[in-house]
Amino acid sequence: MEIVIVGGPHSGVGKTLAAEIAVRALAGRSVGAIKLTVADGERDATHDHGGSALSVADAAGTCGRGDSCGVCETVSARVPSRLILSEGAIRKPNTDTCRLHDAGAVAVAWIIALRAAAPQAVEQAIAQLETRGAKMILIEGTTALEWLKPLASVMVVTDPGRRWKDVAVRYAEVCDMVLLNRLPIAPGDIAAPVALHSLHPVRCDLSDPTDPGTTEYVRRLRTLCGVSERTSSSAGAAISGS
Repeated sequence: MEIVIVGGPHSGVGKTLAAEIAVRALAGRSVGAIKLTVADGERDATHDHGGSALSVADAAGTCGRGDSCGVCETVSARVPSRLILSEGAIRKPNTDTCRLHDAGAVAVAWIIALRAAAPQAVEQAIAQLETRGAKMILIEGTTALEWLKPLASVMVVTDPGRRWKDVAVRYAEVCDMVLLNRLPIAPGDIAAPVALHSLHPVRCDLSDPTDPGTTEYVRRLRTLCGVSERTSSSAGAAISGS
């Protein structure tokens, strides 16, 4: 199964928007999408509630940021992963999974998993999406870069932002594309690692279908995935969903 991974160094950079654009850009390839939530990931200082939160995380899989919306507590050492496929959950309004569905994914899965259980959970999700007609898989989740060798990989970043997760620091240089996304309000005030600019990022505004960087992202992604070029007007339609 051919796989595309869209990741980012922290939340708020535009990963889901980049994933939506990718699903549309690869229309015709029967793309299934996976939203990967790792429940015991790295902490974010802005959500750090101290050592007690880490103790709970070790025991029950609470969000690695040190805070939680309640999602991550649904996995633990006893139940290390959950695979969610139900239409009611996937198509809940204003969720990332709903956005991926509405972008045109033929099927969408949401994985909530402890880090050690994530590879097996992704394998199970891919098998399920394949039975639902997927012939290519897009994964929104940086951690998948640790064990998968995708057909195409994209890292979405901002500058400034927040502290980069170690997985992003380690894998940004091997990604096929790094997108430096312009946002009206930066998600943080920490400068990106100096190595970012040696990665030759594509400067873009992913919210603007006509932005040259955004259209370049679509063009390069299609090339990497062996999708024939379309007219520039079709590229714009793929980005905007029109």
